[in-house]
Amino acid sequence: MSAFGAVDVRVERISASRLPSFDLGASVFGSEMSDHMLVADFARGAWGEARIVPHGPMPLVPGISALQYGLSVFEGMKAHRSPSGEVLLFRPELNAQRLVRSAERLALPPLPPERFLAWLRALLDIDAAWVPPGDRGALYIRPCLFSIDASIRVKPAEACRFVMFTFPFANYYSASIDVYATERYVRAFPGGTGDIKPAGNYAAALLAEREAAAAGCQSALWLDGLTRTQVEECGVMNVFFVIDGQVFTPPLGGTILPGVTRDSVITLLRDQGVTVHEVALSIEEVARAFDRGALEECFGTGTAATVSHIRRIRWRDRDFILPPVEQRRIAPKVKESLVAIMTGKARDPHEWVVRLE
Repeated sequence: MSAFGAVDVRVERISASRLPSFDLGASVFGSEMSDHMLVADFARGAWGEARIVPHGPMPLVPGISALQYGLSVFEGMKAHRSPSGEVLLFRPELNAQRLVRSAERLALPPLPPERFLAWLRALLDIDAAWVPPGDRGALYIRPCLFSIDASIRVKPAEACRFVMFTFPFANYYSASIDVYATERYVRAFPGGTGDIKPAGNYAAALLAEREAAAAGCQSALWLDGLTRTQVEECGVMNVFFVIDGQVFTPPLGGTILPGVTRDSVITLLRDQGVTVHEVALSIEEVARAFDRGALEECFGTGTAATVSHIRRIRWRDRDFILPPVEQRRIAPKVKESLVAIMTGKARDPHEWVVRLE
C-alpha cells in the first residue's frame, strides 16, 4: 500500500470536490486549496490520532503562543505526476528531517519522520486527483507545526498542532527576476534561525521585499548580517552564480537554509562535469566578475521555484544585467535534468524519487 508503511488515520471526506471547477492556468500560487487537510495534536507528551478533514478554518483561542511569540515552523514540498500516472515525491525524507531540526530549534516537540511520511502518504491517497499532469504543474505540499498552548507565558510549547494541506500550481516565477542587494535588512545571524524554517524568518523578510519592489525588483538579495558584504540567499531561494564557467554558491554554516533543491542541483551539476564551489562570495566579487565580463549566469533554487533565472542584480546605484536565458548553458541544463527526474521522465540515478502507486 505505502512507500512509507501503513498508518491509521480517521477520514472525513468532503461532500463534493472542488476539483472539476478548478482552473490551474487561472489560479494564483496558493489561492485554491485541495479538498482535504491533515490535522494532528500533541498533548501530554504524545502525538494523538491524525485526522483528514475537509480543508477549512480551525477554531483557536487568541492567546496561543504561536500567535503571541511565533512558535511555528513549516516545510515546503511538491508532488508530481509521472507520464504513466504515478504520484511522485522528491526526497521527502529530507523535508521530514528538516522539520525535526526546525522544531527542536524552537523547543517544539518534533514529529518523528516515519510518522510524518506516513501521514503525508495518507493525505495524498485522498487527494491524489489534485496532482496535475507533470507537464502542467505540481501539487505543493505545506506541512506546518505550531504551538496551541493557551498561555501568554514565554515558555516551550506543551501542546502543538500539526497541519498539512496541499494545492496545485503551475509556476511560482513565470519569468526571470530582478533582485536587489539590501544592505539595510538582514535575513539571518550566526546562532539564529537562518538554517531552519520558522515562520518568523519570512515575516521579517517582507520589508526587504518591499524595498526591492521600490527599486524595480521582484526580490531581495540577502547579504550577511555582520558585515553586509557576503552574499547569502536570494528572497526565498538559495542563490548560485556562474563565473568563468564555474558555479559558486554560499556554504552552509548556520545562516543558509540547507535546501533540498540546492543539494540536488549541486549533485547534478557535478554529475554533468561542472565545477561547483561552496564558498563565501562577496557582493564586491560579484561586481568585479561582472565588470570583467565573467559573470555569465545567476539563478535561485527552491521548492516552489525549482530553478529560477535572475536577469538583473541591483546593488547600490549599479545594475548587473546578465545574458538572456537563451544564451545560458548551465542553469537551463541542470533545471531540465532536475525536472525530468522529478516528473519521472528521466532515469533517477540517485534514487531520489518515491513513487506512490
